[in-house]
Amino acid sequence: MFLYLGPGLGGGIIAIISGIFLTIFAFLVAVFWLPLKRFFGFIKGKSNKS
Repeated sequence: MFLYLGPGLGGGIIAIISGIFLTIFAFLVAVFWLPLKRFFGFIKGKSNKS
């Protein structure tokens, strides 16, 4: 009736879930933060040259 899955299953699940969250976070940084940082740097550099 009951199935013993072992102690490694908990660690595997934690590793998979943290990997998914890390991947989503890295995607959001790459898509939103880096272009915004480059844009603000462009604006800052342009205003200093005037």
